[in-house]
Amino acid sequence: MRNRRLMYALVFFVLGFLITISFEHARTESDIVQLGGEEWEEEFFYRNQLIELEEKNKQLRSELNQMKQEINKVEASLSDEKDSIHHLVDMKNKLQKLTGALPIKGEGIQITLEDATYVPNEEHANNYIVHDRHIHTVINELYSAGAKAISINGQRIFRSSHITCVGPVILIDGQTYPAPFVISAIGDSEILNVSLQLKNGVMDYLVQDHVQVTIEKKGTIEMQAKEL
Repeated sequence: MRNRRLMYALVFFVLGFLITISFEHARTESDIVQLGGEEWEEEFFYRNQLIELEEKNKQLRSELNQMKQEINKVEASLSDEKDSIHHLVDMKNKLQKLTGALPIKGEGIQITLEDATYVPNEEHANNYIVHDRHIHTVINELYSAGAKAISINGQRIFRSSHITCVGPVILIDGQTYPAPFVISAIGDSEILNVSLQLKNGVMDYLVQDHVQVTIEKKGTIEMQAKEL
């Protein structure tokens, strides 16, 4: 902004100078008219002065045009710099959203994992509940399909998050959550949904492990920033 003000000041100064020159030129021309009745030598002298003034004005106009072109170039450069700064700020905000430093929202899907409602043999009840391996499988598939952000039961998780199974509950970075486990993922809902339901993929694996799965597409999912 300071550079732009200096340029405008310079342009106004040059314009003022040209106006002053033009005014002096008009006065000189008037004097020449008054002196039109003088001898031929004197008239020739003033005509040469007029020609020199016209050449000087022409040169000044040329210099002014060059300065305007330079100002246009600088303004374009400043505009590009502004766009570049805007781009960097936008990129910074996107990275902060991905790292959890800022809230994020967008379309996506919601996957609910529940323990089996029917356990035929209580001695093998452990085979009918959701384990951390099931959650890891879903999360890895979502990231592979382009998920921008993921949460479990409302808690943001990241690739470095620690998820472990402790009996019927899971620990996520030290926080305890019971079933059902609601996994929300922000991203292209169609791609995420298709990725989970590929033949012999994640969905089939969960069903074979007696996990009840529900998948819903969501127009908008909101996730809060990571708590410090």
